[in-house]
Amino acid sequence: MAEEFIKLEDDNSNQVQVSREKIKHILVGSPNIVKKTIHRLHTTGYAEVGAWSKPVIAGSLGESGDVVSVLIR
Repeated sequence: MAEEFIKLEDDNSNQVQVSREKIKHILVGSPNIVKKTIHRLHTTGYAEVGAWSKPVIAGSLGESGDVVSVLIR
């Protein structure tokens, strides 16, 4: 994937380019709510369903029966 850039203006009104940092989204919850949230984010155009990691057991991150799924953008 090519580097993406954001144009910012400095104090002199000159445009500068900075590299965008990656952000990690972590969903933790019941399998049903994690799936619903992933699909809702897809319908808003934020992220493709397939971009999320496969849900795995959340362990100490959540409550009993919770899963975790990660998206890095």
